[in-house]
Amino acid sequence: MLSEDSMTLFADEIRQPRTPGELITFVESVRQGSNVDDNLRLPGHLRHGYFKEFFDEVMPLSQFAAHIYPTDWTVCPILGNQGYDAEVRDAQGKLVDQVEIAIPIDGRAVAGRQLAQHGITDFLVGDSGDDLEAVIPTILNSASKKAIKDYSDATVVFNVSACPAFEGFEEQHQEQLARIRDACPRPAFSQSECLSSCHRVQ
Repeated sequence: MLSEDSMTLFADEIRQPRTPGELITFVESVRQGSNVDDNLRLPGHLRHGYFKEFFDEVMPLSQFAAHIYPTDWTVCPILGNQGYDAEVRDAQGKLVDQVEIAIPIDGRAVAGRQLAQHGITDFLVGDSGDDLEAVIPTILNSASKKAIKDYSDATVVFNVSACPAFEGFEEQHQEQLARIRDACPRPAFSQSECLSSCHRVQ
């Protein structure tokens, strides 16, 4: 188990401003370490300490940033209850975006905790799109709660664990994303877009 000092150092590492590419590299190094290092594996699965923020916020933030922001911009994760989860600055250091990571449901995180605690986890079987369809009401409920605050000057990223569309189910997947996009409350979300596997869907 990581010591309190080690966890503090880990937090300092997370807070470092990085380009999108550097953030991806950092996230991958920690993720791989949590799979092979005995001192990291259990805290990682159980989301102990700053591993909760790392897996719930920084990991999806890195994937989103790598697909959306220019390569010379910097992304700085913010830990704690500070209103937003990250600040984004352009190459000149000007603040250009603030990011909030919303997690309506994360089945992989639940499965990871079950596996770490009990050695077994649930196994779900269904058709392509069933997993996303099941969480759409939860996504929209989370969006409604977020709509209490005006995010028109920021970006809200809803991180959802769902499989990509299987071959032959792409149209259904696009329809599901369109329903999520169109149902996002306004004016809290002045512009709503959905991203499939972190790719922008117009």
